[in-house]
Amino acid sequence: MSHKIIPTPAMIEILLTMATNGEKRRDIAPKLGISAITLTRWIMGEEFPEIKQAYKEAKQAYANDLAEDIIHQASMPLHENPKLANAEVQRRRLIVDTSKWIACKLLPKVYGDNLKIDHKHSGEIKLSPLAQLRQLEKRGPVVDVAPLPRLVVTDDDCF
Repeated sequence: MSHKIIPTPAMIEILLTMATNGEKRRDIAPKLGISAITLTRWIMGEEFPEIKQAYKEAKQAYANDLAEDIIHQASMPLHENPKLANAEVQRRRLIVDTSKWIACKLLPKVYGDNLKIDHKHSGEIKLSPLAQLRQLEKRGPVVDVAPLPRLVVTDDDCF
């Protein structure tokens, strides 16, 4: 029969502090004296909803910290030597891109760039206010202009 471990307030504090600092679950579990599976059950399962919510908020705080770090990295002065400055730019770009990716995964609605565009069309065409006014005028309804006929070239037309 397995022994069920109940999280103590001290364990929860350690968990949240480490999660806010970006520590991985596999590194947090040994500090708490539990297995990674137990920790995963605490933060993913339904048995401890307050831990699940607090862990989620800690990860959100970590994502916000990453965003602040991106701004800091991008605004730091470069080395005076152009060759070293170029290497520094490349290193910072890697740091920024990695941080952006992690922040996007943790908070996709805040830091994600996946805009959803709706391409559905109901088939209904709405007239502009000006076109609606023209329909009300005595001149009669607005008539759509028919497209021009296509020019068809045959072999006889070629020189």
